[in-house]
Amino acid sequence: MTTQTIRFAVDDGSTNVKVSWMNNGEIKTLVSPNSFRKDWKSAALRKDKKVFNYSIDGMKYTYDATSDKALETTHVDYQYSDLNLLAVHHALLQTEVEPCNAILVVTLPITEYYRYEDCQKNEENIERKRQNLMREIVLNKGDIFNIIDVEVMPESLPAVLSTLVNSQCNEFTRSLVIDLGGTTLDMGVVVGEFDDVSAIYGNNEIGVSMVTNTVRKALAFADSDSSYLVANELIRRRGDMNFSREVINDESQVEMIHQKMEEKINELGKQVVTEAKKFAKNPNRVYLVGGGASLIYPAVKAAYQSLDDRVILVDNAQAALAQEICLYHAADDTTNFEVQLETE
Repeated sequence: MTTQTIRFAVDDGSTNVKVSWMNNGEIKTLVSPNSFRKDWKSAALRKDKKVFNYSIDGMKYTYDATSDKALETTHVDYQYSDLNLLAVHHALLQTEVEPCNAILVVTLPITEYYRYEDCQKNEENIERKRQNLMREIVLNKGDIFNIIDVEVMPESLPAVLSTLVNSQCNEFTRSLVIDLGGTTLDMGVVVGEFDDVSAIYGNNEIGVSMVTNTVRKALAFADSDSSYLVANELIRRRGDMNFSREVINDESQVEMIHQKMEEKINELGKQVVTEAKKFAKNPNRVYLVGGGASLIYPAVKAAYQSLDDRVILVDNAQAALAQEICLYHAADDTTNFEVQLETE
C-alpha cells in the first residue's frame, strides 16, 4: 500500500457502483456491478483472472457475477449494510489505482439524505452511512484501500450541475431532475442555473429492480436461473438476440422473456410519469439521470410532449453523478455546493 491519499467520488447505487477520480488533471470513471454471495470461491485456474474473497466481522463473501445465489442489494437498507461496504471496496479495487489512503465522497438517496417533513439533512442517516464505510474489511490474499474519511452527499441533483450552469437558462427556469436507480426514484426541482432547489421528492418503491426481478423470474422459468447482474445485463442488451440466446437455455422462451421485460419497462415508465406529474406538473425543462434513465426516457418525453427537446437524457446518465461530484470537489467548490442543496 502506498502512502498517498486520493479522493474518490463514489455513487454507490444498489445495482452498480460508479467511481470517479482525478488522474493528472484528467477525470477517470468506471462502473462496477454489484454481485456478491456468501462464502468464498476457490482460486481461479486462469492466472489473469483474480478471485475477490472478502471477510467482514467474521462473515465470508465473494464477488460472483453469475451466481443465482447472489445477495439482493435492491433495498434501502443496502446503504448501511455489509453489501454496501463490499461494493464500494470492490469498485475501488477495479480502478487499478494501487491501494492507498482514500477519502470517499459517497451518496444517499434523497429519501435517506433529507428528512421529508422539513427538507433538512438527516444527520442520523448520514452518520450511519459514514460509519458503515469506515468499518474493517479484509481481502483474502490482497490489499485494500484504507478509508480515512467519508463525506456524504444527496443523489440525483448534483448530476446536472454543470449541464445547468452551461445551459444559458434564466433565473426563473424550473428544471425537473428525474433520477431512476435500481432501488429508488429521486426527483428535484432546480431553479435557474442551480440558484436554488425549490422541492425534492423520493420514492424507494420504484426502481429498475421492478424490471430486474421480473426478468429473473422469467429466466428461472426458462431453466436459466441467474444473478441480478446477468438479468440487468439482459435488460441493457435486450436488442442483442445473440446475447439472449447465450444466457437463456430454453430458446423457446426467448420471446416470452423479452415480452415480459418490455411490459415491465413500460409499466415502470408509466409509474415514473405518474409520480413526476404529481410532483412537478409543468416544469420548463426535464433532465433524466441514473442507471434507469434510458429505459423511461420515451415515456417521460411523451408525457412532457410540449417541451420537445427540453426533455433531456443526460450524457452518460449512469455515471453523471460520480463525475460531477468529482469535478466540483477537484475545483474545491464543495462548500458552495452544499449550501445550494439546502432547502428552506
